[in-house]
Parts: sequence; structure tokens; C-alpha cells
Amino acid sequence: MHGKKSYSQSKRDIFVILYDVIELQKGEMIVSDTRSGKLLYSLTMYDYVWELLYDIAEIDTGKCEISIQVTGERFNKKAEILRQFALLDSMLNGGADVKLIEN
Repeated sequence: MHGKKSYSQSKRDIFVILYDVIELQKGEMIVSDTRSGKLLYSLTMYDYVWELLYDIAEIDTGKCEISIQVTGERFNKKAEILRQFALLDSMLNGGADVKLIEN
């Protein structure tokens, strides 16, 4: 499962915020490729490990679409996707509603 949402922020600004989000969650960076817009990191909680893949695509000048995919031992992936978007919303200016897509 993954979720998508648009933000009126530049790709650069979103990456800066995502680095803060990772730090706040005590996540571990796996891959950060700003050129292709990919960011992958892992989270560990209660001996469970899961990974979050962010795909940031610039759809217009100063506007990006973010896709978040959760893999690993996270049982409620929908809740995790919504939680990650809520963290972004609190640090950015909200954006459109989240679209959830079954893989």
C-alpha cells in the first residue's frame, strides 16, 4: 500500500523537512537520492522494523507530489502512511487529501 499527496513546496524544501522527520523519529537513513527524488529510511519500535520509501516528484515549479510506501513488519500500513503525512502536514502547509492505493 502507498499514499500520495501534493504540497506547494519545492523538492529541496521537502527533503530538508524529511531529514527533520527522520531525526525526530530516530530513524536510520538507508538511501537519499535528491536527484531522482527517492528517500528510504527504517524505523524500529518495540523490536519491529519497517521501512518508508518516499518518492518526491516535482509536478510544477514549487509544487511536488509525494508518495509514501511502507514495507516490513508494520502491521497497520495505512495508519503508518497517514501518520507520516500528518507529520509532514504539521511541518508544511497541509496540501490535498491523501489518496490510498492498494498494490
